[in-house]
Amino acid sequence: MLSFTDAELTRWIGQFFWPFLRILALFSAAPAFNSVSIPVRAKVALAFVIAVAVAGSVSQTAPLDLSWATVELTAEQVLVGLAIGFAMQLTLTAMTLAGEFVGMQMGFGFASLFDFQSGFQVPVMGNFFSLVALLLFIALNGHLVLLGVLMKSFTIVPIAVGSGISATGWRTLARAGAVLFEMGVWLALPVIAVLLATHLAVGFVSRVAPQFNVMSVGFSVFMWVGIASVIALIPFFVPAVEHIIETGLALISAVLRGSAQP
Repeated sequence: MLSFTDAELTRWIGQFFWPFLRILALFSAAPAFNSVSIPVRAKVALAFVIAVAVAGSVSQTAPLDLSWATVELTAEQVLVGLAIGFAMQLTLTAMTLAGEFVGMQMGFGFASLFDFQSGFQVPVMGNFFSLVALLLFIALNGHLVLLGVLMKSFTIVPIAVGSGISATGWRTLARAGAVLFEMGVWLALPVIAVLLATHLAVGFVSRVAPQFNVMSVGFSVFMWVGIASVIALIPFFVPAVEHIIETGLALISAVLRGSAQP
């Protein structure tokens, strides 16, 4: 008859429970996984399956018992998963920011749609850029790359009390907002340049021909020129999203390792 001690039982449960916490936290923040259209039960079930699959490959783990160390370790695993998912979500949001820049120049600053991913109203062009970025992220297997990064995180940040993300890593994640703004501006710059030239042309025409009604004609001109510019920019979305994924992976690595530069 097989018999198990309490120490062995708590160690076996911990070998599954700690990866499950980190994976579940990742799903709550990572792009494609954090969509509100995915039922919570489906996320928990998927996290359970992945945790079962990776439990045997985690070399270092801790027992699950009633102690303050367990509370601290729980917080660390949740924060590690949130940091990985949020870092990728932060860089992917550069596409949404670029869409908002373009939409404001086109005159779509007042137009908004309900974003099913975030659950609130967003500008229409920002929503379009966000959906395209999400589709390309999935098409380029970004979600699988993110799961691979999660697997490597157990080596970089092992499951042990006091081995969480350092303060330098959190500062690196906080400073990544500058990278987000820079990438968004660079993505939107070609369309903004075309729209700026269109604004100058319309202004010149209105000065030459005062009877030209800028308010009635200008909005249509800016809208159609902006749409044509976005269509011309679509072929460059694939390398842009690839660069965004690479930037997100570099940021995740810097956060986990506690380095100052991604």
